[in-house]
Amino acid sequence: MREVAAEVIMPRWRNLAAHEIGSKSNPRDIVTIADREAEALLTTHLGALLPGSHVIGEEAVSADPGLLQLFRSSEPVWVIDPIDGTRKFTEGQTIFDVMVALVQGGRGVAGWIYAPAENDFLMGEAGGGVFRQQGQGARERVSAPSRTALADLTGIVTSQGFLNRRMQDPEVVRSQFRGYVRHTCAGHNYTRLLKGECDFLINLATLPWDHLPGLTLAGEAGFTHARLDGAVFDPLDQKGGILIAPDLKSWREIKAALVPGS
Repeated sequence: MREVAAEVIMPRWRNLAAHEIGSKSNPRDIVTIADREAEALLTTHLGALLPGSHVIGEEAVSADPGLLQLFRSSEPVWVIDPIDGTRKFTEGQTIFDVMVALVQGGRGVAGWIYAPAENDFLMGEAGGGVFRQQGQGARERVSAPSRTALADLTGIVTSQGFLNRRMQDPEVVRSQFRGYVRHTCAGHNYTRLLKGECDFLINLATLPWDHLPGLTLAGEAGFTHARLDGAVFDPLDQKGGILIAPDLKSWREIKAALVPGS
């Protein structure tokens, strides 16, 4: 991931030509030459690391949605988001990430989130813990916070998403929590969660490449996560929403406060 970022992503950061930026499903769903080239390189390298594995990349699925059915395969599947936060990337901001997950039977067994502009790396695998490495520094283990009382918790919640779905406005119950943190791209949301800058995260959009890397890391770090209906996250179900909390008790209390009746 570091090598691919250095080869095709960072040389184009703050250096994109107009013809190197396009769109996919709608004008706001943008893609760049760096997204496509990074995904192609990661697909080649990751596939070679694990013979017999499959690769599901965001840009490849955009061209062929049928690739999502590979999640039902018994073989291991690599999931790639070559640049999460593409709009921020095109604006020259530092808020973008390269994300990869290794999935078996629909469940994540390893995950990586790398912020190349900030040289910040999160990595972990099932049974091995989760670690953060800043620059060339030592790897530090990260874990879920011990605080679980609602009044002590800060969360990442997007009020507009709730209102768009005719759900309760999070601001109505804001006083039950310590506060909210501004929502940004998925990779940075999970990074802030794992760094301890917030305690819980609710996201109503659940594209697999946005969440499988972070959910894998969060679960291994000790967080409780599930769809809003309590079911296990399913990469083929993009309507269920997701809630990540420090433990099961706080998960239930956060859901009751913010998503009653779901």
